[in-house]
Amino acid sequence: MIKESLLVSLLTLLDDSDQSVKVAAWDKLLELGDTAAEEIEQLLPELSANFDKGYLDSLLLELKLEIVLRRLKNYLDNPDPLLLDGLLLVSNALDLNLDKVKYLTIVQDIADEILLEISDNRTAIENMEIFNYIFFRRIGFKHEDDTVTIKENALITKVLESKKGNIFTIPICYFILARQSGLPVYPVIAGKSFTPAYLNSDDKPIFYINIYKNGIIFSKELTEPENPSRVGVDKALVSIYADHLNYLFKSINDKESSDIMERVLECFGNLRYIN
Repeated sequence: MIKESLLVSLLTLLDDSDQSVKVAAWDKLLELGDTAAEEIEQLLPELSANFDKGYLDSLLLELKLEIVLRRLKNYLDNPDPLLLDGLLLVSNALDLNLDKVKYLTIVQDIADEILLEISDNRTAIENMEIFNYIFFRRIGFKHEDDTVTIKENALITKVLESKKGNIFTIPICYFILARQSGLPVYPVIAGKSFTPAYLNSDDKPIFYINIYKNGIIFSKELTEPENPSRVGVDKALVSIYADHLNYLFKSINDKESSDIMERVLECFGNLRYIN
């Protein structure tokens, strides 16, 4: 717990005329992280006696967003981060009160259902056919927004709940659940598109999967890209997710959300796949 006097002191220093003092006070709040944000939120009535409430509300939102962006940068520094963690961090930037446990539970419940039916004793194709049946028919994931214009179908959290997504989020949910079920399905990225592939132990594609046709399996020879493809890592999918959200928000003139996505994408630097 942070003393109220410390918070008052830091908030006061944020209004100091010396820029270096402002930066130091802000860095200290970021260092305190969630604890500082939670304490400010709880103490809003008391703090409002000394500071404008509108200023406090704005500062609290900015602090929460900066904390999420710092976590995203740490995530991207990890050589082998988890796909779902990255997707939820991007979503968290838009919903600062996002309940991560809720979505982890949704994914794990579906994965548990899949794990009851797939088996090491089955072939890769047999396991993928079972996975496809559960994903598309039993659970009911489906494309409902091929033009990427509906916000609810673009947010991975909403799609995990409704099972209705667009041409980006349904494939991403497919990757999430395949990964959570222990199936080595990864994106092979060529140009500005990606195709799901089932990888062998040497990380080479055995076959490809057409998610837009309920998971139809087809051979490599049918779809050899003109340019060399590369097997994408989970960070690639997180980048693609953020890029597609930014595209959507710009197309529907949601400047506030687009500005947040621009800040999210800055965290990726040159680690971009679909521009």
